[in-house]
Amino acid sequence: MNLRDAISSVDRVEINNELKHDEVVDLVRKSGYEYTPLLLNVEGKKVAMNFIATREILCGYLGIEKEKLAEELGNLPYNGEITVSEWKLKKYPPDLSEIPVLRYFDKDGGKYITAGVVIARKPDADADNPESYNACIHRLMVLDDRRLVARLVAPRHTYLLWKNAVDSGEDLQIAIAIGLHPMFLFAASTRVPEGKEFGYAASLMNGLDLSSINGMLIPDSEIVLVGRITSELVKEGPFVDITGTYDTVREQPVIEVDGMYMKEDPIYYSITPAGGDHQILMGVPYESEIYRSVKKVSDVKNVVMTKGGKHYFHAVVQIKKNKEGEGKNVIMAAFAGHQSLKHVTVVDDDIDIYSSEDVEYAIATRFQADRDLVMIKSVRGSTLDPSSDDGMTTKWGIDATKDLSREFNFERVI
Repeated sequence: MNLRDAISSVDRVEINNELKHDEVVDLVRKSGYEYTPLLLNVEGKKVAMNFIATREILCGYLGIEKEKLAEELGNLPYNGEITVSEWKLKKYPPDLSEIPVLRYFDKDGGKYITAGVVIARKPDADADNPESYNACIHRLMVLDDRRLVARLVAPRHTYLLWKNAVDSGEDLQIAIAIGLHPMFLFAASTRVPEGKEFGYAASLMNGLDLSSINGMLIPDSEIVLVGRITSELVKEGPFVDITGTYDTVREQPVIEVDGMYMKEDPIYYSITPAGGDHQILMGVPYESEIYRSVKKVSDVKNVVMTKGGKHYFHAVVQIKKNKEGEGKNVIMAAFAGHQSLKHVTVVDDDIDIYSSEDVEYAIATRFQADRDLVMIKSVRGSTLDPSSDDGMTTKWGIDATKDLSREFNFERVI
């Protein structure tokens, strides 16, 4: 399965009028296409976007109902079937100007590759073993025709591999895969055990085909850049992140691009910052993490990261309550499952967690602030929250479940 398979399987809109690289976001917004799969003509080259922009599209790839998403992902193994083939891409001289990289907003630090999966291998690891690799999406700001600057988050895997290489006086050899099946993007966005990204992608996609390019195993891609993350640091940003606000400008490492491989007439994939793809890829993988964490303390039925919380900061957890006090345990378990979670509401299994109106009804009729509110001050959250103090925040949870001793009072008649 590759990007072209995904494109052919989803209803989409094709716009053939040529756009400039900095005109795409305005067109999408004015046309109301923020969550519509699109194929665009950007300066004479093909650009795809929004092919995983909604929960419904994601569940369509998996062939499941949205109500089963957290459970399905929570039970998915990391050991799907992987094959290695000899498909090849044509090699070109490295020249980033040949790729239709977009500039999204006026104050951006530059053009950004937003759907580039950075693939790195552990030092001295077996190059033919899929578990030797780490694969993760990093935003990449274009500096010139052969250099990028990557946002690496400590202490995640790519950062640690780069730091170890730099401490040893070396660059970190990498490949950047662009234009992959959206479910591979989902796998690369999910926190999995070390070395399990390929295996998890294979489970999601019912099999994964890899090929060796420049000594690295790479999934089926439209474009592959090979290069090195160096010790040189430059300013990265500004960049609009998940909240729709600008993230902090930081000193980040430079990538030197040494080679470029492409399919014939390649399709470049773009994730719009704070858009549908961004929210689904960044937030929805945590639903299964929270599901697994809550499952240890309660009979969990479902978990959803809410749209108002950008699918990242706020969650609703649905449980079958068995004992009093259980709701508070669920709140604590949810925070353990997702460090950046800021607010969680726990509801009974008769509440539709996809309806903000129904969740609000549960709060209105089953919650009392003096006994059902949990507040945790001065804890680590997310630096992406502009109200936080460099990531330090106050987390809060609402136990909006019924009092089991008075269930008759909560019977819903209409």
